[in-house]
Amino acid sequence: MTILEMTDKRSLLLAENTVVLDKAKTETRKMSDEEQTKFDTNITAVKDIDKKILAAQEELRKEEGKEEVKTPKMKVMNKEFNLLTAIRNRAEGRAQDAASLEVIDAGRAEMRKAGVNPEGDIILPTELRADILAGTSTQGQEAVAEDKLGIMKPLREMLVMVKAGATYLTGLTGDLSLPAYAGTSALWKGEVAASTDGAGAFSEVNFAPKRLTAHIDISKQFLAQDSVSAEAMLKEDIILAIASKLESTILGKANVSATQPLGLFYGAISNADAANFADMVAMETSVDSSNALIDNLAYITNAGGRGILKTTDIGTDTGKMLLDNNVMNGYPVHVTNHVAKELQTGTDEFGVIYANWKDFVIAQWGGVDLIVDPYTVATEGQVRIVVNAYFDAKFKRSVSYSVASIK
Repeated sequence: MTILEMTDKRSLLLAENTVVLDKAKTETRKMSDEEQTKFDTNITAVKDIDKKILAAQEELRKEEGKEEVKTPKMKVMNKEFNLLTAIRNRAEGRAQDAASLEVIDAGRAEMRKAGVNPEGDIILPTELRADILAGTSTQGQEAVAEDKLGIMKPLREMLVMVKAGATYLTGLTGDLSLPAYAGTSALWKGEVAASTDGAGAFSEVNFAPKRLTAHIDISKQFLAQDSVSAEAMLKEDIILAIASKLESTILGKANVSATQPLGLFYGAISNADAANFADMVAMETSVDSSNALIDNLAYITNAGGRGILKTTDIGTDTGKMLLDNNVMNGYPVHVTNHVAKELQTGTDEFGVIYANWKDFVIAQWGGVDLIVDPYTVATEGQVRIVVNAYFDAKFKRSVSYSVASIK
């Protein structure tokens, strides 16, 4: 079979899957078992054809004396991975090049480690099947980005909590449970009196993956402008979208749910007043009273809070402000506008949090999954990129942080 014949067969298989998806979408239902089997069989056949096309292309290169220099896996190849090229290939139904296939395979392996099923080039837990029918994903190849291959700027570099010293866990493969121990107690007793059981209580803090998702619509013209700057902009935008939502949720004021972590400013805030030195010390004392004043201690606030702290005198006309050179009372102050505001009754009240950030854990399952959907916004000359990632985040001990609202 020639390359042209294999390409035609590949297109027919993808067309069959498109018909199945469109039918299920129109009827607002999941695919039947028979349809799913046919869908999966076609995907397997497409993968096999892709490999045969690559092998045929390689043979042609050898015949023309253009054989690529072989390099070990994970090393730099003659043709480096390009995210825009991989997306464009998927959107236009073309076979991926060797570099893209290597990255995609590595991404699938990473998602399997995280306990999700990437077969069919999309994530297919049962609860996500409705998303497929809603048009947020399709059959065929997609680019699955994975940090260890240098495709994406590491997410952790974008999170202010990590800069403050939070614990960031990656490579998780199942639900995570971190044990906590209240500590052993001792009592004074008489010379021959029986001792008392001083064992402290054990507890555990549980982490479970929660799906964080977003989509980005990019134009076909943008894909055609396959340059280094366009590639960098897309990667940056994807990571910013994930980091922004993760950080705003953690430093927000929403309650925990089955689909998102707890906002650290959820509930009533007792320390809410005009900013003053005594209140800042009270935050530190709250953490210190529980013997948590150790490790990575720092404040986090937003731009409004920083402005207030930089212009509030530490006493009365001392000329020394609460915040000086990004340090307050000897502790570093980090700033992100994702910190909650409007916490009380006014619109000028800004959140401040002081914590032992080592006790704060951000857990990530798998890598960042990208699904290329060339259909949903095709009439507008665009391709939709759907981003999926799995996180959870919380303090191991609630006594390790204190929040305030200042104005």
